[in-house]
Amino acid sequence: MFKTILLFLFVWVTACQSAWAEEREYRFVTLEFPPLEFTGEDGKPTGVAVEVVHRIMAALGLQVSIDVHPWSRSLDRVRKGDADAIFTAYKTPERELFLDYSNVVLIPQVIALYATKESPINFNGDLLALQDKQFGVVSTISYGAVFDQMRNQLRVQRVEDIEQNFKKLMLGRIDVLISNIYVADWKLKKTGFNKHISRLPLEVERLPSFIAFSKARGLTALRDRFDKELLRLKESGEFDAIVAKYDLTVPPDIQ
Repeated sequence: MFKTILLFLFVWVTACQSAWAEEREYRFVTLEFPPLEFTGEDGKPTGVAVEVVHRIMAALGLQVSIDVHPWSRSLDRVRKGDADAIFTAYKTPERELFLDYSNVVLIPQVIALYATKESPINFNGDLLALQDKQFGVVSTISYGAVFDQMRNQLRVQRVEDIEQNFKKLMLGRIDVLISNIYVADWKLKKTGFNKHISRLPLEVERLPSFIAFSKARGLTALRDRFDKELLRLKESGEFDAIVAKYDLTVPPDIQ
């Protein structure tokens, strides 16, 4: 009889824990990185990645709130376990110490250089060939291993947002800026700077970006469920439909 009661209590507690896990609201964080993730005119997070994440969590029957912060703050929150997941994140050895990365690429990213349309700069794929040029970057943003490993050998000027770099480029204070193409192309079109600034033909690097879950929260099981639904979303064409809403072209996944 006693064993039966213990078994009943165990099953009941397990069921309650499972129900709580399904009902609680997960807290995800991201950054201002339009058109992938940004604060909309209504004050709510929106963008390609935000819509994909909401679609997946809804399909899993889970509630989620998404906060948009400066990137350093978002990283700090998942490091401490104050947030459950972060996106869209490049994979680095340092971050892997506190993040449990998805195994499925969320958004494949492309890094490229931009200059004024009158600029004589010709990028041949070798960043060191531009050592005498002034590069504009956004503070705290990683531009992938290729650029980050050469950063100390280049002349780099830091600003807080890409629009400042557009202005510096127009004023001749920098010669070239580096950016994720989704962000730069979106911002150039929105601000009208696309009349004067263009992307250089060769890419610097293509690299995958992911959603990553806080190891402090122990969410490996959720990560695996998220992966499965993300893969289904891509195979079904739903992912491409979301991307098309933002007039983007996303390259094939890069592992």
